[in-house]
Amino acid sequence: MIVGYARVSISHQNISTQIEILEKNGCEKIFTDIASGVRENRAGLNEMLTYLRKGDIIMIYETDRIFRSLKNMIGLIEKFNEKGILFKSITEPAFDTTSANGKFIIQIFGAAAEFEKNLISERTKSGLEGTRRRNKLLGRPKGQVKNHWKNTSMRNIFTTIRIFRLIKLVNRQGLVRQLFIELTKIK
Repeated sequence: MIVGYARVSISHQNISTQIEILEKNGCEKIFTDIASGVRENRAGLNEMLTYLRKGDIIMIYETDRIFRSLKNMIGLIEKFNEKGILFKSITEPAFDTTSANGKFIIQIFGAAAEFEKNLISERTKSGLEGTRRRNKLLGRPKGQVKNHWKNTSMRNIFTTIRIFRLIKLVNRQGLVRQLFIELTKIK
């Protein structure tokens, strides 16, 4: 079964063009989302992922309609491969896991993403080692947090006690003038 996915970022954008193109390309069922691509939780995409079965083909108009980033693309393609689901983009023929060339292109993107991840890891380790060699402390800097917290807490407690006394006094005697005097004392 060919299953389509269409998405627009905001409600005043027109999703019908994508749906028409997907229908013309043989999609039997189409899932849609009106949500920003950066959002992880897209109801239509999640519903489609649970609907798909082995041998199904996911068809999209453009890759940016389904993928948020290179990392997200690799993750979703891996999910598709695990389930035996194929993937095809209408406007980008290189993204087509139904063909040998398309699978090869996806594998190249996967290798590039893994290479980038390894480079970041190496740079991070190198930076940490250099920091240790210079005898610098790693992590959050130590500070006067305990004393500051204690002073702030005591100040808040005294202010709260004053306010409770004031409320009690006003409730008992109904003295608006006394309320004004007490409020001017609190700083």
